[in-house]
Amino acid sequence: MNDISPSVRSLAVDARRRAAGYRDVMVHLDGGEEDENRLAHAEAIAGLSGAHLTGLYTNMLPDSAFYAEGAGAAAFAEITWDVLDQGAATQASMEARFARLSVTGDVRRVEDVSGLLPRLVATEARWADLFVVSCPYHFRSLHDWDSMVEAVMFEGGHGLYLVPRGVKPRARIETAMIGWVDTREAARAVAEALPLLRLATKTELVGVQEPAKGRLGGGEAMADIATHLARHGIETTVTVMPSGENVAAALLDRAHHISADLIVAGAYGHSRMREWILGGATQDLIRTSDLPLFMAH
Repeated sequence: MNDISPSVRSLAVDARRRAAGYRDVMVHLDGGEEDENRLAHAEAIAGLSGAHLTGLYTNMLPDSAFYAEGAGAAAFAEITWDVLDQGAATQASMEARFARLSVTGDVRRVEDVSGLLPRLVATEARWADLFVVSCPYHFRSLHDWDSMVEAVMFEGGHGLYLVPRGVKPRARIETAMIGWVDTREAARAVAEALPLLRLATKTELVGVQEPAKGRLGGGEAMADIATHLARHGIETTVTVMPSGENVAAALLDRAHHISADLIVAGAYGHSRMREWILGGATQDLIRTSDLPLFMAH
């Protein structure tokens, strides 16, 4: 009577994974060439988690500060109406695309001038479990979205899934790698990434030896995190790299060595004149990674 068939057991495991997954996934859309790539990653994550997918379309409006009075003001009004009309048409096209997705979804449009749009996006991102966006600093498009990504990273309150340009989603996350540093940001990244880590068949916890933290160089904290993940059903292996290396390069090399599908790491920064500036190691990793990144601050 207590025997459970393998098929029922498999369904039960799948149900637990979906129950512990994301419920709202949001993907950034701008009408550019990388929209389909970001959407493919977001649809895959939403499908694995049983989540609703929201496309957040950012339509940047012209700034009146760049137009003089008189004839310039008339030109500004005409250009603004053109951008608004084009934004409505682009949203309609996106909604038609979302109707063909394998998950439930909808499209929202937010529009404002470049200086105000990042804060609007961060506000929207707060109600989603995960925000999918292209890696900043990789390339320049029609609009520079780097400040928007930073705003969501540091003000959105949730994790970001960063997609390098042109990198297609894999069928599933087989191997995940966690770049661990004994900080609050790393702990938040791990906590926010738990639904994705549960989907992986193998997870490696990688840290850099810190001489100031004793004989094990911080390895004690890594052992505790590994135990914590095991209680979540995530078995990990632990690797401690020697200090003195370029952290971003060493992490990326290790990720390639183990054929990682995803790198999870904390995003480090500090406040300067009310602006959040990414720390060096974080920015180096984002600039150079050819693998999807999961980050939180």
